[in-house]
Amino acid sequence: MKSSRSSSWCFSCSTISQSSGSDWIKRSSSSKMSHRIRRKFTSCTFTVNGQLCKIFLEPIRQYKPGFWHWNVGFAIGKSRRQLNDWYWKRKNRRTRSLNNQIVGRSGIQAIKRGFEEVLKIRWNLAPGDCLVLDCTSGDPERQFHAWSRWHRYHPEWVINYEQREFYWYRPPYPDDQLWKTIQGIAKIKPVTPADPLANTADLNYFQCFDLLPVASGTPQSNLETDHQSDQAQATD
Repeated sequence: MKSSRSSSWCFSCSTISQSSGSDWIKRSSSSKMSHRIRRKFTSCTFTVNGQLCKIFLEPIRQYKPGFWHWNVGFAIGKSRRQLNDWYWKRKNRRTRSLNNQIVGRSGIQAIKRGFEEVLKIRWNLAPGDCLVLDCTSGDPERQFHAWSRWHRYHPEWVINYEQREFYWYRPPYPDDQLWKTIQGIAKIKPVTPADPLANTADLNYFQCFDLLPVASGTPQSNLETDHQSDQAQATD
């Protein structure tokens, strides 16, 4: 994917369309029951060594039926207005002053804090949705190297070395047979783990959701979810 936004150190994934509001998707089951998933643009602001930083998270397009790609942007600037102008690519001096910068004067501290904030804000994604980070800053090699160092602690992130992109899918993954197994009898209830900064590999995968039976409305335990997913994958 190619980015249509310029980045200020940051990652901003491919932008197919822009939306400052909410996207509503209706997912139907074979039993003709349906529910709507709200995918809403969101952001968070913080400071590093007195510099103002902002993370942007925006749903941009449906990559598979019912599952969406999310655009992430991160910039460091002097004011909220400047950061907003940069993300929305407004043609003014505030935007131009951020282009081709990478971390301001905060160096690696800004990169580390930015990654931690992305790990927190990623839980806004619906199950099966994908968060994409790409390296389109003024120094893409340095940016890619900075992100790669954290991959050892988050092995579930998929790397596209050719495009310099990083992908994270919120469990359960869109190709998990669990989606077919529970169709018409239960639905996925997203859960934010006790440690939102932890990876979602191995057993941590099953701490990211519960199953909510349609009839009783009582969520099953993660252990039951684990067992059912294992059964589904065994029959794949």
